Amino acid sequence: MANPAENRTASLRRDVETAGSHLKKEAETAASRVGEEFQRAKEQISDTAATGRDDLADDLRKLSEDMSSLKDTVAELAKVFAAEIGEAASGIGAEVASSAKEQAGSMVAEFERVARRNPLAVVAGALCVGLVIGLISGRR
Repeated sequence: MANPAENRTASLRRDVETAGSHLKKEAETAASRVGEEFQRAKEQISDTAATGRDDLADDLRKLSEDMSSLKDTVAELAKVFAAEIGEAASGIGAEVASSAKEQAGSMVAEFERVARRNPLAVVAGALCVGLVIGLISGRR
């Protein structure tokens, strides 16, 4: 017959082997789960990076389109401002010319009045102007 101590030792050994086997299976299962989680995390990071890259590309494309549109708008505004400034300058030029014409007309009218009142002074003044011009021309 077998010794009760040997039976207990054999039973204890089987229990330890069974527990070791279960522990090994649990460790393998846990390692497998950790590996799967790492793979999922890797895929999520990869997907997030790809999405971020695509979003950034879209944002850059939209920014480029907005800049192009802004450039066209500024060019159009510059054309409008240039046209308005040209019109304003033309109007100012016309006003200056009109004012100069009016002043010249009033000066001519004033000279005619003076000439009608005192014709001898006008002839004497014209003679003096002619002499001065002759003297200046003769010295050259």
